[in-house]
Amino acid sequence: MRSVWCRKPRKSPIRMHRWSSMLPPCAWTPPPPCRLRREERHMRKRNLTVLFSTATILLLAAPNLSTVANDLTPATTSTSATTPMSRGQSQLVSFRQSGSEMRLEGEDAVRELTFYLSPDQAATGGALRLSYTNAVSVLPDDGTVDVELNGKPLSSFPIRSPHGPTTHDLPVAANDLVAGWNSVRIRARQHHRIDCSIDATYELWSQFDPLVSGFVALVAAKDGDLASLLSVGRNGDAATEIRLIAKPETARLALRDSLALMQTLALILGRNDIVVTVGELEGTGPGIDLHVGDLDNAELPQASQDALAGAPRGLSVRRNDAGRYAVTMRASGQAETQALLLAAVNGPLQPLIRANKLAASRSIVDGSEPGTHELSGVGYKTSPFSGRLFQTSFDVVMPADFYPGDYATVDLHLNAATAPGLAAGTQILVRVNERAAASQMLHDPEGVRLEDKPLELPLRAFHPGVNHVRILAELPTASDLACDPAARDESRSRFLMLQETTVTIPPLARAGRLPDLAAFAGKSFPFAGSGAFDIYVDAPTPARLGSALTVLARMAISAGHPLPVELKIGRPDPAKTTGNILVVNADGGAAQSAALTVPKGHRLHMPATDELVTASIGDTGPSSDSEALLNAFQVETKLDEEKLSAKRRITAWLSAAATTVNRWLTYREIGDDVHIEMQDRLISVRQSQVPEGDAVWTVVSAADETSLSLGVAALTRPGTWTALEGEESVIRRSDLELVNRKPQAYSFFPITDTSPANLRRLAAAWLSDNFLVYVALVVLLMGGFGWWVGYMVPRKGVRTVE
Repeated sequence: MRSVWCRKPRKSPIRMHRWSSMLPPCAWTPPPPCRLRREERHMRKRNLTVLFSTATILLLAAPNLSTVANDLTPATTSTSATTPMSRGQSQLVSFRQSGSEMRLEGEDAVRELTFYLSPDQAATGGALRLSYTNAVSVLPDDGTVDVELNGKPLSSFPIRSPHGPTTHDLPVAANDLVAGWNSVRIRARQHHRIDCSIDATYELWSQFDPLVSGFVALVAAKDGDLASLLSVGRNGDAATEIRLIAKPETARLALRDSLALMQTLALILGRNDIVVTVGELEGTGPGIDLHVGDLDNAELPQASQDALAGAPRGLSVRRNDAGRYAVTMRASGQAETQALLLAAVNGPLQPLIRANKLAASRSIVDGSEPGTHELSGVGYKTSPFSGRLFQTSFDVVMPADFYPGDYATVDLHLNAATAPGLAAGTQILVRVNERAAASQMLHDPEGVRLEDKPLELPLRAFHPGVNHVRILAELPTASDLACDPAARDESRSRFLMLQETTVTIPPLARAGRLPDLAAFAGKSFPFAGSGAFDIYVDAPTPARLGSALTVLARMAISAGHPLPVELKIGRPDPAKTTGNILVVNADGGAAQSAALTVPKGHRLHMPATDELVTASIGDTGPSSDSEALLNAFQVETKLDEEKLSAKRRITAWLSAAATTVNRWLTYREIGDDVHIEMQDRLISVRQSQVPEGDAVWTVVSAADETSLSLGVAALTRPGTWTALEGEESVIRRSDLELVNRKPQAYSFFPITDTSPANLRRLAAAWLSDNFLVYVALVVLLMGGFGWWVGYMVPRKGVRTVE
């Protein structure tokens, strides 16, 4: 008999050890050893009987198995990734969303996933494949995933896979599908095993696998259909690979004609996990191989010559048996390549581009124009909530020239209600870019109803580009202290937020400022303009070229259109280079410092030669190993706080208070003072403007090729890319986390909007940034008014009115 591990039930609400929380509660007492031996013999005999009976039934039913093997079962089935549906002519159509967008956190989480089907695939039906794993803290008794397809309920299955992935194939009839984009809505409801506190809800998650999950179509997409690219799978790193086939030694000329097509493919796919590689050979596994040129080009690799030999003139696509796509652009020269690409964009690719733009507009709040937006427009649906921590989120995209300041607020008008009987501490919190922005207490024994309740979110909490807004509602009750899963009443809701809740964007101050990596990551500012810019790569190696083109593809997705760019090999000369440039190098700090020497009068600082410093940290580190040892000795031998003299304590307190006040006056967070050692800098991105012109240099640097490849992969992750801001962003080698550093001062691009309203908002924003100037002006005006009153009144005298 298999041994069973469990834990004994506890009457006390005291939290138990984490390891014991993984065990189910005991409902029986262990039997004596003699009874165990009798039960083992009895179970062994019963298993043999069942085994022989099953074998007999299978032998009798063998002639009919071949007709049943290809049928879809009408109920939900839990299978491995190699189900019968994955063989033959079937094809796994991947979801458009990346892995980070397929993670459901909290007690009640919802995600919208989409996939694209051709008319033939939609007409034959198939199965929705969902592969997931969940946190070990999720209680398996009542965890459930509900699935909707195109607005109709499809199926449900329990959340019970903490130790590895479990795959469910959900049969889908043809009449439930549409040709084109199909929408899947996944809702996960899950509870903690033993902890009923609000903090424990952050430990709940279910992660769906982007490699295995998707739609299993019974027929594969036809060769030559450009729309079939939307179903391309992901590689082992859970990334969508676009591989440019070219020789590294002739890469600059070979890739010149491929850059526009590569960016167009990235925009058509609409995925934020695209990685670009460069090589002479075609790739393996899921992905896209890109061949550009003609047969008369002797510099093309053999793989491209073979692919172009059987391809028609212009843009074409074919799929091999391994699920990898070969995209060919057969054309001679850059002019013909551009003309054929433009014909494809205005022809078969146009519906795909329009569909992507429409889908993107429905998932974000556009902050470029003032107005009011309902949350229903970004996918939120009204649903009663019965848990302890309600949360929903949406994204607000601010324009690239948005100037944040305290001249206005983004107003969130809540339409919500709480149930009676909630405990003290019930409140709503709003976080913008993971920083607290507003809150509202909701505690009332009889419940609270909010009708267009305004919550003011300061504009300073936003930045150009994508801003993530999260609404949280903490809803504790007295029964949570007992933490009895059997006593949980899911039928009684605690909170309800209506989809008529709105967010209002005010008129914004518009002035492009630099350095600002948030604008660079948000709308590719200032590279998204009509003027072309250059990408400098220090050496034509596959790793360097692939990293540079991966950044370019991410910039094109952020900008929403291909960027006019020219690839150059080598290091830029600041004395001769004009216009905006993007530099990608992996030669270490010394070589970079020598190559990118700024001429006299320029104040351009390159990231690999500087420490990551802030206002509270000096510009230089220890000057020698002896000084470093001395600093370490002083830290090791310093006195405890209670042993310090009163003078030292007062001095330390005044220093800390001055630092706090200075941080408050300059609007700096505590995290802005983080210092990163040089050996822990995996990759850095730094932006600077040449003082004698409007040219902007954005430099992506690493110590070597390995660090560059790993750093770019971490940098272009969806959550990391949209979090870039300030003057410099660094990916730490130790944990691959992002650290931003704000600049000491900003410079401004020429203002295009010179209307009085915009100038007034700019003045208010500038004064909010320079708080001391604002205070000085107030004091000066008040003093001037006081002087005027004291000077003029005595000279005018006093007049008596009878």
